[in-house]
Amino acid sequence: MIVTDARVRRAVKREGIPSCEIEVHTNDAGTPELLAYFGASRDNDYDMIAVVKNDAKTEIDWYDNNMHNAFTNVTDDLFDTPTMKTDWGERESFKEQVLSFPGIRAEIGRLVDWS
Repeated sequence: MIVTDARVRRAVKREGIPSCEIEVHTNDAGTPELLAYFGASRDNDYDMIAVVKNDAKTEIDWYDNNMHNAFTNVTDDLFDTPTMKTDWGERESFKEQVLSFPGIRAEIGRLVDWS
């Protein structure tokens, strides 16, 4: 899967962790639009906490309501092998593609207080 665009949407708490929500567009027809959540890492970079598929239709669900079933965590579906093990190479490639878009790292650092 190739990331074609990425932009930071907002700072959020994901599972109690200060995170940054990033809207990601890919060339994959099955998952063209995703939300990726990044938090602080021990190596002074960012960890990808989760990847979520947004099935909400803006014509019906015009407000950004993430409290219903339109948002499905697809992290395991995207990066697990047929033997149910994480393909760390694929996961790391996706993460680096997102973080390499201009301004993403700086915007994450600006929005989220890591202390």
